[in-house]
Amino acid sequence: MRILITGGAGFVGSNLALSFKKEAPSATVVVLDSLRRRGSELNIAPFRRHGIQFVHGDTRSYSDLEDLPGNFEALIEASAEPSVLAGMDGSPRYAIQTNLSGALNCLEFARRRSAAFVFLSTSRVYSIAPLKDIRLLETPTRFEIGETQDCRGVSVRGISEDFPTHLHRSLYGATKLASELIIQEYVQAYGLKAVINRCGTIAGPGQFGKVDQGVFTLWVACHFFKRPHPSQLKGA
Repeated sequence: MRILITGGAGFVGSNLALSFKKEAPSATVVVLDSLRRRGSELNIAPFRRHGIQFVHGDTRSYSDLEDLPGNFEALIEASAEPSVLAGMDGSPRYAIQTNLSGALNCLEFARRRSAAFVFLSTSRVYSIAPLKDIRLLETPTRFEIGETQDCRGVSVRGISEDFPTHLHRSLYGATKLASELIIQEYVQAYGLKAVINRCGTIAGPGQFGKVDQGVFTLWVACHFFKRPHPSQLKGA
């Protein structure tokens, strides 16, 4: 089996690559990443130790994908500008080109190379206004979703795919939702095998916690090292 993971030097992509190689040592795992996000280069050494092939490339450039030899049984699209704040303090160009144009390049590559397509989307495709209207119950240790709700797609079990996506959701969420819609068309038009996973707030070992991404890891790190949270510094 040959597996291609785009954005594979990031937190999620690198963990997937290492897990695949551990579970299926005979599989060929290829990682493509632009290394734009600081810290992602630290995953190259573990890739080499575990026999994972690393290719420096950018999904925004289709030729970087086209240069990869051979076919793949699966392509996992994990490349993205992951910040919900992307584009809010300036031009949205990079976020749109990476999260939408890059995803479409990966999708077309999967079609042409006959690969199943796994798209790592986000829970941020759900509209902000309905999310803010969810009725919550405050318990001694956390907030819980109340049993009575006015909006569809929300229950004590969490958020379902029926939750509204038609209102404002952030530029980041919009690029991911747009990619989902195109994937559905590829499935219908070309018979592409595809899975869309709307990932939530992911955290775990090896993640670099920052304000814009990896916030749970940031909270834990601040607590462990007894340092103030960045939000506290801003308010000082």
